[in-house]
Amino acid sequence: MKAVKRKTGPQTPHKDNHGWDGANETDVLDVENQDDHFSYSLSGLTSDEALRVLLKVGKNELPEKKVSKLYIFFSLLWEPMPIMIWIAIIIEAFISKWMDMAVLLGIQITNTSIAFYETTKAGDAIAALKSSLKPEATVKRDGKWKPMEACLLVPGDLVLLATGSAVPADCRINDGQIDVDQSSLTGEALPVTMYKGDSCKMGSNVVRGEVEGTVEFTGADTFFGRTAQMLQVL
Repeated sequence: MKAVKRKTGPQTPHKDNHGWDGANETDVLDVENQDDHFSYSLSGLTSDEALRVLLKVGKNELPEKKVSKLYIFFSLLWEPMPIMIWIAIIIEAFISKWMDMAVLLGIQITNTSIAFYETTKAGDAIAALKSSLKPEATVKRDGKWKPMEACLLVPGDLVLLATGSAVPADCRINDGQIDVDQSSLTGEALPVTMYKGDSCKMGSNVVRGEVEGTVEFTGADTFFGRTAQMLQVL
């Protein structure tokens, strides 16, 4: 299966809104939205630096918010339109029009069942994708490569993205190119070829190549995390 190459070809790294510039080894990655402002070398972090950032941004995990499906179903029965139908059902029962009442009740249950299916389908897809995320990553800490639980990654970490590995966080490619399968995020049928300066997202998988990447966002700040939060709100 051929990878889909971007029409723009290899990208010339440039400084973006997140303060990242991939032009050379002395560039830094800025960690935003914190009480203090940190900058880290693209050569990786020390354990002390990583700990400081971890205490600020938290673990590389998506927040769990479990809601009973039974609660979701009954909550759909008390939205504005269902309430109007309930009023109509009560009126039909009060005037003893049992057939009309039964029809309205059937419509109410049918509408609620369809809404329940659509509401829970997105949540089930997110849950399945969460469970597929691999728990480990290869990280450069204190100048040495080591396996580590992906939940301990922080912005500024240098990670190895190699064939068969999952992308453990939103990462910027430092050099070279890889083919990434991001069908679970975008629905693209074919892998996408990514070059130096491109950003690969948490939840995708490397299908060919090996590069070093710098973590930009973790946990709820990743593309996957923001999408999951929007679906929970909806």
